[in-house]
Amino acid sequence: MTEKVLYEELCPAEFQERLQACPVAYLPLGTLEWHGPHLPLGADGIQSQELFMRAARRIGGIVLPKLFLGPDRFYRDPERELYGMDICTGGTIVPYEMQQLPGSAYWMPDEEYRRMILRIGANLSRAGFTILAAHGHGPSIRQFTALKEELRDTCGLIGVTAFDFVEDDRLRFQNDHAAANETSITMAVRPELVQLERIRDGGEHPVAVAGADPRTDASVEYGAEILEANVDALCRGIEQLLK
Repeated sequence: MTEKVLYEELCPAEFQERLQACPVAYLPLGTLEWHGPHLPLGADGIQSQELFMRAARRIGGIVLPKLFLGPDRFYRDPERELYGMDICTGGTIVPYEMQQLPGSAYWMPDEEYRRMILRIGANLSRAGFTILAAHGHGPSIRQFTALKEELRDTCGLIGVTAFDFVEDDRLRFQNDHAAANETSITMAVRPELVQLERIRDGGEHPVAVAGADPRTDASVEYGAEILEANVDALCRGIEQLLK
């Protein structure tokens, strides 16, 4: 029987047992966001949840439900709101016009996001957690990182991300947008959700994809390497904090 690590699946006694053994909460910072034509809209949360589930099964702790709201670049034109990869700011594989990309439905203002994270932190502190690990959507990670001191001072929580423990840029978890890194991770954890054929061999253009080209540089092996390096580093780092 697979070990239960998801918060919402635990009965109270199971929750108490896991909390007492390892008071770590893992928060996947997800979105519902365009990740090229080839990846699912929930790619951010799918990747980070899998990282955290593997860490929880190795050293303990409890994985929170995926968030789907997050901060990002924002621009309002006379007819609509544009945010995130709707706005082409360079660094993408192919140039594209600013546009509302299909499926993106996640943006919230920075201050509202910060208040939400602090409220989550207060709830987790009340429940008995002492460490909050969060990772996923890039702008969400940056906002979470900026709140570490406040989480400690107001909630008594130590905040960490996967970026705190892996310095090799090639192996940093989710360090691009829908390019070789994120595509490889998703291929390793949920291969049935990846449709590389959509952007290969003259198919759809890899619009709003930023980083190394997934058509040539993504692989299951690369994704597994990234995942294992980050699980190892995250577990070592959290174990040191618990000591």
